[in-house]
Amino acid sequence: MNTRFPSSKMVPFHFPPSKLALWNPMPIGECIYLHLSYYRKPKLMVTEKAIRLAYRHAKQNKKNVPCFLLGSLTVDEDEEGVTLTIDRFDPGREIPECLERTPTASLPGDFLIPCRVHIQGLGSRDVIVHNADDFSSALKALQYHVCSKDFLDCGKLLCLRAQITPRESLDGVDFNLQWTAVTLANSFKCVPVKPIPIIPTALARNLSSNLNISQVQGTYKHGYITMDETRKLLLLLQSDPKVSSLPLVGIWLAGIIHVYSPQVWACCLRYMFSSSIQERVFSESGNFIIVLYSLTHKEPEFYECLPCESRTPDLQFQLLTNKETLHLFNNVEPSGKNPIHFELSAESQDAEAEAEVLSKISKTLPVKRAISWDPSVQNLSLRSTLKSQTIAGGISVTL
Repeated sequence: MNTRFPSSKMVPFHFPPSKLALWNPMPIGECIYLHLSYYRKPKLMVTEKAIRLAYRHAKQNKKNVPCFLLGSLTVDEDEEGVTLTIDRFDPGREIPECLERTPTASLPGDFLIPCRVHIQGLGSRDVIVHNADDFSSALKALQYHVCSKDFLDCGKLLCLRAQITPRESLDGVDFNLQWTAVTLANSFKCVPVKPIPIIPTALARNLSSNLNISQVQGTYKHGYITMDETRKLLLLLQSDPKVSSLPLVGIWLAGIIHVYSPQVWACCLRYMFSSSIQERVFSESGNFIIVLYSLTHKEPEFYECLPCESRTPDLQFQLLTNKETLHLFNNVEPSGKNPIHFELSAESQDAEAEAEVLSKISKTLPVKRAISWDPSVQNLSLRSTLKSQTIAGGISVTL
């Protein structure tokens, strides 16, 4: 199946001359919030075998060298959160040209977790999971992934590290486990609005069909939206050259059930911070459009979306942590059928020192703003233009 769709055969293409009242903003439903952990805290499901292998490797090595835990991150079936399944251990290896150890057997799509095991019995409260260099690399990786043209992967919007401090007892080992993750704190709120006409291009017809591109390829798809002078939406693929030359008003997604899916949140971040987008056009109140081709609806759903922070938000970061003690008995065969469950939370008081380091490091990064203009200023300019046109040409415009 040829998945390359021409966006439009209309030549030339013109954006509406006025950037006011591009669509009807009247809400037809309740407000919905978008963030990775808004509806459910990120879950970790860790196999006992992976923890035992990390402990055994550290006892044999006795140098406290970093190792790795490997797994996969998936969006939950109800799309209210994400689950990270950690089921493998990798001792890592040194490469001459690299300053840090790298995994020996990671596969494409693996979620990589650097880990340290402290055999010397260091108190768990004395352990800092992330140092300044760790935070710096994590923030740069998050910023790069949000701003780049790479495939948008929710797993790359969560940078996780682990510390394991074992204490041997008569019948087993007590493991003090610390999980610390850095993610983006930017959130959005959206409300459903009335349908907006869509230009029936090949891409739009495919997305409205019973077997669209996302179902054929078995993964969600997303792209961008512009608008012609008749105020109809034109859907664009993410790779379409028009993305960098036309004003954009929002994003479309297919292969997703609910708008509150973490994948929608990730696409909103990409839209706001992508370095390949030259011009974003917002409504008078600072909203952009989301068109969702849901797996459970025949017709597309339309939403207005607004960044919660401000009209000119910067990239903001958040620390998610978990600290628990796990007792594993000696001479018991580890079971892979019942993984150990953890939750990453932003409310932990044990990570105040790391949160302070994160705050300092984030302030040293180059400022990455989502938009380079204030919608209110632009709208004021447009109102002046329309007012002068009204006086000169006798037109009636209601703002």
